[in-house]
Amino acid sequence: MSDILSSLYSLNERQDSVPLLDLLREAFADSSDFKAALVGTVEDDELYLCYFQSLCSAQKLDFLLVDDNGGDLSFRLARYSGAGLSEGDFQRCEAAVCNGFAILCKLKSSEGLILQLSENQQRAIGSPITENVLQGPMNAFIESLDVNTALIRQQIHSSKLKMWETVIGTASHTRVALFFYADAIDPDLLSQLKERMASIRTEAIQDSAQFLRLLMSRKRMHLFPLAISTERPDRVSMDLLKGKAIIMIDGSPFALSVPSVYTDFWHSPEDKYVNPYVTYFLLTLRFMAMFINLFLPAVYVALTSINVDVNRLEISLAAAASREGVPYPVFVETFLMLIMIDFITEAGLRLPKTVSSTVTMVGGVVLGQAIIQANIVSNLLIIIVAATAITNFIVIDYQMGLVQRILKYFIVVGASIAGLLGIVFCFACLTIYLSCLETFGTPYLNSLWPKKRKLT
Repeated sequence: MSDILSSLYSLNERQDSVPLLDLLREAFADSSDFKAALVGTVEDDELYLCYFQSLCSAQKLDFLLVDDNGGDLSFRLARYSGAGLSEGDFQRCEAAVCNGFAILCKLKSSEGLILQLSENQQRAIGSPITENVLQGPMNAFIESLDVNTALIRQQIHSSKLKMWETVIGTASHTRVALFFYADAIDPDLLSQLKERMASIRTEAIQDSAQFLRLLMSRKRMHLFPLAISTERPDRVSMDLLKGKAIIMIDGSPFALSVPSVYTDFWHSPEDKYVNPYVTYFLLTLRFMAMFINLFLPAVYVALTSINVDVNRLEISLAAAASREGVPYPVFVETFLMLIMIDFITEAGLRLPKTVSSTVTMVGGVVLGQAIIQANIVSNLLIIIVAATAITNFIVIDYQMGLVQRILKYFIVVGASIAGLLGIVFCFACLTIYLSCLETFGTPYLNSLWPKKRKLT
């Protein structure tokens, strides 16, 4: 006799309680994909299989639903090859059905058997989409937490790689995992993360970025990102060995690396794979691009409208000649062109890939040429805005790039009010703000993360 059949005989049939089958039918009454199929009889009592047709595997259901042995129920039950059995009341069975399990119960029983017949709908492991891989492993995380856990453990073959898991969300019941390397993690950081994760109360979690907003303090909103979001297992393994913690949720292909300081957003995993001198050169280019992206439009506004006497005479004459016939002030034309570049950038991101490159190229070339011929903006501003747009895409992290796109508007406003002094004031305010930020107890401008790993 099979284990399932022997367990069915032991199911409780209480006279004073509503049968489990009636409760499940009532709970999923308006769900067309919920099925309660009659599969046979046990002890003169009908046996039903309750499941979601959209979540259970059709091949796994065949052993019960397909009767190809003359109605021998014990033979069909013996073909079950799932991962164990468990009994449950209505609350457990309801949650199990929502997670893709099947419930085997008798017509009058108050409990049921939970069978593992789920089929996970997921894509195959591919290359990273949001992070270009120039050198290194080409695999990327997917929406399955179990698969992502395997990818991380394939990078670090050590028993010191730990995983702590919890469930968050009253409606979604989302699995959230916390990875850390035992010899490198700060115990205070680990306890702080576990405490914050356990205190989160929400209805549902769909993505790791949404979870990060819940994890951070709700009293203060931060403009700068406080955690790196990545879909590369090699970057995750590097951060784990540095003493950082990795947070992943089931259903999201992005991992959160905490704590993350400002300089982390400018480093790429490829920096570890190339010559150190090449790495220093690339880092220099990235930080130069950051300053050009933030301050170049503001410097143009300051030197052509307020601090004109700072320029050499030739530069002032060239700037004045390029603005000949332009009806708008320098601040208005600069603001207009920056907005237009952001429009084109967003259009390229949101449009389908088959037409995005064509639309952005035609929009940039045709629109720029038409604006110059109409004397709406100067030729020099077109060069400056193009350089600003190019340098914005050098940033490694997409979230930090979005922050830079916002900050340059505030610096342009400061330059239009007080010229070069306004730029210096904005830079000082930005530096003070960054120096006051902390990410899980670590100063945001701290570029050297202390290593907790003990060498033996």
